[in-house]
Amino acid sequence: MIEIQNKENCTSCFACYNVCPVNAIEMIKDSEGFKYPRVNKEKCINCGLCDKTCPVINNKGKAGYYARPKVIAAYTKNNHIRLDSTSGGVFSELAKKIYQENGYVCGAIYNKEWEVEHIVSNDIKDLDNLRSSKYLQSDINNIFTQIKKLLEKGKKVLICGSPCQISGLNNFLQKDYPNLYTIDFICRGMNSPKIFKGYIKNLENKYKARAVKVKFKHKIHGWHNFSTKVDFENGKSYIGGRYEDSFMIGYLKYNAFMRPSCYNCKFKGLPRRADITLADFWGIERISPKMDQNKGTSMIYINSEKGQKLFDEIKENLVYEEIVSDDVFKENVSMKRSVEMTKERQGVFKNIDKLSYKELSDRYFPEPPISKKIKIRIKNNRVAVKIKNILRRIYKNIKGE
Repeated sequence: MIEIQNKENCTSCFACYNVCPVNAIEMIKDSEGFKYPRVNKEKCINCGLCDKTCPVINNKGKAGYYARPKVIAAYTKNNHIRLDSTSGGVFSELAKKIYQENGYVCGAIYNKEWEVEHIVSNDIKDLDNLRSSKYLQSDINNIFTQIKKLLEKGKKVLICGSPCQISGLNNFLQKDYPNLYTIDFICRGMNSPKIFKGYIKNLENKYKARAVKVKFKHKIHGWHNFSTKVDFENGKSYIGGRYEDSFMIGYLKYNAFMRPSCYNCKFKGLPRRADITLADFWGIERISPKMDQNKGTSMIYINSEKGQKLFDEIKENLVYEEIVSDDVFKENVSMKRSVEMTKERQGVFKNIDKLSYKELSDRYFPEPPISKKIKIRIKNNRVAVKIKNILRRIYKNIKGE
């Protein structure tokens, strides 16, 4: 019987919830807004499947996954998809391929309550909602069970999830299905849905209207200087740069509201546990400048033969280049290393039910003053950044690097 003694040891992958044959496990929210399994001891038959399936307890790799993946820089030739995507639009091209073959795509969407949950879809109209990173803890619910039923019917399924979620699925299935394709991503950490709902409510109060669309890493100011954009029912929009928006400041600068397990993640490094790993290709402007137009470039890790096969089926829709430089690992530190727990994180959750989101933000992850915001915008002006990168390349050429 699974019992969570230390919250660092639960990722909320929902594997135990899906595997229980008598539905004895509930996923219950704690005071921080994260879910954890709770066993109904009256229903439990002590079969031990929950412990055997937990990817933290049984953190095993999968045969056939490469110890050293092939690394590719890529972006879609479809400019609309590229600009609407977090990185280079590769997930959308993979999903389109599965849809075209009457398969099913599983990924994360926002629900009406501005919580994130996974769905299984065979309708390409859902792709707009599946596209783009959400940066929140996602509820898997009974998705693993749905996927298993589809696989056993011979349907193709593509799932994109965090490394812990994909590990949970692999443990749940207990065998490889040739018609299953798995994608994970380089994950910095999952943030509290409770904090995010406070963030949205704060903006709704400010703009006096209900939020209708949220887009992280909006590219209105370019991919390198990504923004958060929230649209409201009254036609107004909020746009906050990465160094100005309170939620991104709390996430990226202060590590202020991530799940406890994310500060000691068990799913970093190589080999990966998915056929393909996707990420922003940070540093591409130095590694291969021609692959960067400040519109978003994806890093693709090909981790298995199945992943290579799927990539080969969509590569004609991409501009891509294989990268052999070890710099890719230096620029993307979240692949190997967890973020640190901070005093700001402790303060936020100590006071989450005592203070409003605005009060928490002002105290623990404050936005910069107006004068500093202006300086940030000047510093990150697209033209200035482009000139700076050109000068950096000229300097390297002079030095012979």
